[in-house]
Amino acid sequence: MKYNLILILLTYTLIGYSQNKLTDEIDKYVKSIDSNSELKVSEYDWNKITESHVDHGAILRIWKTKNQIVKVEEQFEASYGRCTRLIYLKNNKPIKGVELEENFEFKNNEIDYSDLSSQFKMQVYVIGFNDLIDEYEFEAKEEGQRKVTEPYCDFNDLFAILDEITDL
Repeated sequence: MKYNLILILLTYTLIGYSQNKLTDEIDKYVKSIDSNSELKVSEYDWNKITESHVDHGAILRIWKTKNQIVKVEEQFEASYGRCTRLIYLKNNKPIKGVELEENFEFKNNEIDYSDLSSQFKMQVYVIGFNDLIDEYEFEAKEEGQRKVTEPYCDFNDLFAILDEITDL
């Protein structure tokens, strides 16, 4: 009994350590993408690509190295602020998603459009792929609290835009 408890605790410790090491490696790769000035950046009107309409505008940016997409940014402007989604890819597979919600401050019973502050940040790390159900496995870290955006029912939805941009 005593050895079983030690074995269980050791297993959880090793799993936690390996996942932290994996997320650290992903963050290191993400930093290398963000600091690479040689990447080609293309910008698109979100409304035209998705044939939808975002009132205050939306932009899609894609960073490529040769023919491979390494970063995608969706940015939606709204009267309350903006929502930004970032997706980082390695070998054409998503490895990290980031969602940011920024809101304008409310001062003197009016929206202060000069003061945009971060309210919520979610980082979603792809830590594996489950072949049985054909879905990614995730680890998520959240900071702050959502004010306007809705949480995802499934983290795979964060990466849904990847299916629509393969030809860009």
